[in-house]
Amino acid sequence: MACNLVVDGIKVEIGSCKILDNVEITVEGGEMLAIIGPNGSGKTTLLKCISRAISPISGEILVCGRPAKEYNNREYSKRVSAMLPQWPSGFSMKSYEIVLMGCRNQARGIWWEGDGELEVARAALGVLDAMDLYERDFDTLSSGEQRKVLIAKSLAQKTGIILLDEPVAYLDMKYKLEVMNVLRALADMGKTVLVTLHEIDLASKYCENVVVLSHGRVVAAGKPKEVITSELLSSVYGVDAVVKWDEEIDYPIIMPKTRRIPKGEASCLI
Repeated sequence: MACNLVVDGIKVEIGSCKILDNVEITVEGGEMLAIIGPNGSGKTTLLKCISRAISPISGEILVCGRPAKEYNNREYSKRVSAMLPQWPSGFSMKSYEIVLMGCRNQARGIWWEGDGELEVARAALGVLDAMDLYERDFDTLSSGEQRKVLIAKSLAQKTGIILLDEPVAYLDMKYKLEVMNVLRALADMGKTVLVTLHEIDLASKYCENVVVLSHGRVVAAGKPKEVITSELLSSVYGVDAVVKWDEEIDYPIIMPKTRRIPKGEASCLI
């Protein structure tokens, strides 16, 4: 069953610093929405609020029409899964064991390593072309490989809403596209997918809508063709660029107007 997500005017402050300021977002069931914006704009904090890792000081989050704070932890884990890149190190776990943790919301007791759960773990890694990581120690994996395992853990949770914080960071182009294709397919099957991305072109290609955060506020939202403009890149990212949309492949081409640093100006770095 498709499940919608509503973020209604949430605020997060640390000391006197506003991290999120009256953020409002609606994601319909079966939609894939991208949150973009420069570093420090509040993207990760927003996902942490939705996943209930942190609590906003005001505002409300609705999941399937019900306030998130009204769910108990087990109920919420059946509605919302989150791939947040922070993962504790210092202890050894096999990759499949981490993926299995996504099945805990379905387990009837303490143990969840039955044949059904193991099959879910294999399927989640398989759809990401990551079965070669199944038996490997998580701490020995590259950053990109670890990212794929954490995405698989989120998929194994089998929730209606999937949150992913920079899911394609550290991946090469082939795997970026493979992961985005999987997420797009999940949305097409009715999942509600919310991703933060630095890759503006991929956000524009795969997501129905994008939301732009800057200094903790929503400064633009809508269809990628309407939102991703030269003016936006200049005002939000401080980048002078030309944006052209290739209609044949339905893909934005972003060409920064960079100034090459003369040899004389760079000589002090040698």
